[in-house]
Amino acid sequence: MTGIGFLDYSLFGNEVWRYAAVILIFLASFVVYRLVRTLWLRTKARSGEKTRRQGTLVAVLSFLRGGLPVLAVWTSIHLFRIPVSIKLVIDRLFLAIFTLLVIYLLARAVDAAVALLQVHAKKTASPLDDQLIPLGGKVAKGFIWGIGLLLFLQNVLNYNISSLLAGLGVGGVAVAFAAQDMIANIFGAVMIYIDRPFKVGDAVSLEGYEGSIETIGLRSTRVRTWDGTLVVIPNRTVAAANITNLAVRPTRRTNFTIGLVYDTSTEKLERAVSILRDVMAKHPSTAQSRAYFNRFGEFSLNILVQHWCNEMNYEVYLRSMEEMNFEIKRRFEEEGIEFAFPTQTIEIKPVQKAK
Repeated sequence: MTGIGFLDYSLFGNEVWRYAAVILIFLASFVVYRLVRTLWLRTKARSGEKTRRQGTLVAVLSFLRGGLPVLAVWTSIHLFRIPVSIKLVIDRLFLAIFTLLVIYLLARAVDAAVALLQVHAKKTASPLDDQLIPLGGKVAKGFIWGIGLLLFLQNVLNYNISSLLAGLGVGGVAVAFAAQDMIANIFGAVMIYIDRPFKVGDAVSLEGYEGSIETIGLRSTRVRTWDGTLVVIPNRTVAAANITNLAVRPTRRTNFTIGLVYDTSTEKLERAVSILRDVMAKHPSTAQSRAYFNRFGEFSLNILVQHWCNEMNYEVYLRSMEEMNFEIKRRFEEEGIEFAFPTQTIEIKPVQKAK
């Protein structure tokens, strides 16, 4: 008996070559799986942290580990001569297993994407993306499992899903109507994350409140005002509000007026303006400054002073202004320049008696 004749020999109703082909299919599946696993282990050993290439290999490995045995079994069964009725049952069973496998692999892919995005999210200052990424992953996985379940019912169990979809549509509308505020706040949080009008710690003016951003959550944003009050503002309101981010200003401007008494001579008035310009120009916090004698007030000669401070930290800003104010007062006292304060001169005329 030749080799070819041996392969054509029938065993339990099937030729020997069919059994040999099945063995080769399983061996090839095992070899492919081991090659990918070896490549993944080498990549993992070279890189201690997760890389994009390593994540891709993990996804491929998961697919091969679950998909290769199923494909090998299905191909092997179709190589054998079996009754058509049994083959239909096997095909239906394979379709069910393959559908669940695809859903599982897609869910694992979402988990891998979430893990990768969380690594990048930890490098950002805002904690909002740390909350949005897991939430988005859960929503995506829920959508995948929902669609997969519908496909399983229709293609595997031959269930008519039209009535089910109609019921889900009505129920979805009811749930969306009941949760519209929550959904609006979540979408507001997404818009804050995308637009990034501020981050935690920024000084802002928002909805009539001025303070620093304390937290940015999925439902609301919390602002700590300068007097210590905590204000909670829904994200849908924040997304539609006019926001003034005070922290992104290059400088902090301060306008004030210094009044000198009317008895001040022109020479001393010019000297006062010179002192103001000199003190502000020499201070390290000054980005820009100006001082001009601009008005004759009701009870004082007014000097307009404008100062741009390059320090955004509020405590440092106050300390800088205090240092300049002390220096201005000290030098005014040395020059004999007097500050004005509200005064009134009342002249009383004697009443003349009628003759």
